[in-house]
Amino acid sequence: MAHDELAEINGIKPKVFLRDGEEKEVSSMSSNSVYKVKRTFDHFYCTCPAWRNQSGSPVNARTCKHLKSLFGEKYEEARLKLKNPDGPPPKGATKKPVSRAKAKPALKRKKANDDDEDEDDVEPAKRARKAVSASKPASKGKGKAVNDEDDEGEDVDEADGEAPATSKLKPELLLANKWDIETGPDPAGWWISEKLDGVRTYYDGKQMISRLGNPFTPPKWFLEKLPKEVTLDGELFGGRGEFQSTVSIVKTVNSPHWHNITFQVFDIPSKGDSPFETRIDYLKTLFGPGGSHASDKVEIVAHEMATSRQHVLDKLKEIESLGGEGLMLRKPGSIYEGRRSATLLKIKTFYDAEAVVTGYVPGKGRHKGTTGALKCKMESGKTFSVGTGLSDKQRKNPPKVGAIITYRFQELTKDGVPRFPSYICEAIDKDKPKDAEIPEHRKAGAEPADA
Repeated sequence: MAHDELAEINGIKPKVFLRDGEEKEVSSMSSNSVYKVKRTFDHFYCTCPAWRNQSGSPVNARTCKHLKSLFGEKYEEARLKLKNPDGPPPKGATKKPVSRAKAKPALKRKKANDDDEDEDDVEPAKRARKAVSASKPASKGKGKAVNDEDDEGEDVDEADGEAPATSKLKPELLLANKWDIETGPDPAGWWISEKLDGVRTYYDGKQMISRLGNPFTPPKWFLEKLPKEVTLDGELFGGRGEFQSTVSIVKTVNSPHWHNITFQVFDIPSKGDSPFETRIDYLKTLFGPGGSHASDKVEIVAHEMATSRQHVLDKLKEIESLGGEGLMLRKPGSIYEGRRSATLLKIKTFYDAEAVVTGYVPGKGRHKGTTGALKCKMESGKTFSVGTGLSDKQRKNPPKVGAIITYRFQELTKDGVPRFPSYICEAIDKDKPKDAEIPEHRKAGAEPADA
């Protein structure tokens, strides 16, 4: 088994060890609240408001008193140092005792980062907000974000349970529809590109932000490689099968591992009224060989023209055998639309498997009072939760504990847990869970096949 860097840090072991995907409930020390601590790849998150409100710290370098209680203070101190060696200590990490003689009367209202506050009280307001046009570089004017649409695009905010930014601009990006392998439109003449296993990123001429409007933290030297007079749409990419590592890096301030990241550009929204081919040609004048901003950290995503449906299927098989995620299809001559569009299609392989229901995660927000997710156990014994795919009716009357369900996912994490699972149905004809048979190249962190 590969070494787990969180099993022991500088000789310090956690009081409780959680593997990737495992979770544990921790009771509040000053109220009746119970919070969930879960491990996701190289970091732990807690559902308490104090953890979520540490927006100034990367997700893999946040802590709270529940994590300290569960793992031990010395371990947490070592973990934060390991994950963010050059960053400042998180706010509230060390507190000086307050002199009783000078202490001020306590406020009746709790502070926003009080980690015993009801989590639902700090959820962002669900109201319509204006989006910023992706076709224009950033300006000094202020704007409001909009509610996020449900999308399967892999965004770092969704992957880590982050809420959309409530005071930042949310870019209007071109979003893809699914292409059905059997019944989808004839792809002949469309442009094929690899669907990268990275983090969707919008560059507004000044900064990099996520699809939900949350800022990334690239080093100054990284941003200096980009032009200031355009907007760019692409992905921060750390390599095939390295999605989890990429997430950690792009959300970590001053991470030395930014040297392992490239910005893979696939469009230029500020030229959105021009045909796709014209936009790609312009990108080549910026980042192609001899371009004005040519750099080994900025690459244009390669495209090739599809000749037939079989050509696309063969290309999909080739990319997946190399450890890639799937393919994208772009309609020739299409403009850049800041919305979901039939001019951009995505193709990727999914797997179905069965798991046994072991419990429930309470719903939040509009699902408060119903089931937020099903706690499940795989045939392998590994545990995970699945909420995506549950209808409102199913959330009110979920499958019973002990029931076998079918879920769908794209690949496994490095510890064998399904990544972004979706509930399909209750498997009434099954009496025990069954894991999917996954090719080695579809397991995160696996070595790709030789080209």
